[in-house]
Amino acid sequence: MIKLFASDLDGTLLNELHESDEVIFNSIQQVLNKNLYFTIATGRDLNGSLRNTGFETLPIYKICMNGAFIAAPNKEILYKKEIDKAFLKEILTQFPNIHFDCISIDHTYVQGTKKEYIQHFYSSNIWKNLHFSKEILEGFISSHKFECSLEEILSKDILKLNCRVHDEETRIRLDNFLENHKDCVTNAPFEKGAYEITDISVNKGNAVKTLADYLNINTKEVAVYGDGGNDLEMLQMFEHSYATENACEEAKQYAKEIIGHCKDHAVPLHIIKTLSNC
Repeated sequence: MIKLFASDLDGTLLNELHESDEVIFNSIQQVLNKNLYFTIATGRDLNGSLRNTGFETLPIYKICMNGAFIAAPNKEILYKKEIDKAFLKEILTQFPNIHFDCISIDHTYVQGTKKEYIQHFYSSNIWKNLHFSKEILEGFISSHKFECSLEEILSKDILKLNCRVHDEETRIRLDNFLENHKDCVTNAPFEKGAYEITDISVNKGNAVKTLADYLNINTKEVAVYGDGGNDLEMLQMFEHSYATENACEEAKQYAKEIIGHCKDHAVPLHIIKTLSNC
């Protein structure tokens, strides 16, 4: 019997437009009605990128920032893991032209200006085919603090670094830099050209296992769903693991079973079907 359901958001639980809807929330509510547990397991943070999705107000567990942070439904912090300060100082110093999101629990700190950030945001491939209104974008970056000094950022507990790098030469330099620091950090992006940097110990699989242990749930009683590179450990670690049809090839290889496409509500429908057998 599955007692804990854990799902990635973008490309998995959400539809192809990265949106939630009634079918999704109904599946989660059915989990809760049976006194079982549900957690999102996302690269997103609790700040702007999770706002206005509906998940921020649901009484569910939240694994965020690829597993660097776990929160209970009552907002109690169950786990957090910061990036090493020496590494943080070095990467921000050596790559001053990269628009890093330096993400803490409460805010995202950016060294550049808001105007520069928005221009870079719209140039990222993932957003080119989506129509973000000014209101949606403002909500997305509502917790961002711009034009931050290096000293200010280093004074915060930064759990995750995000960035998109379009220049090939810069990307090669950054890849080499991360390879030379693989003893302290890991990069688990959901798409090529993206970077999602956390402490070496952080991944969604470890986070789901930490939450399952906290809830006294056996790993065989956990179902996980994912589609991207930051889901691989989670899909590999658990017996009941499912990748969507639209998942990357690695995710499909790591998952125990491939279900339908995210645009067809494959995950919420699978959750409902699983619940019918409980």
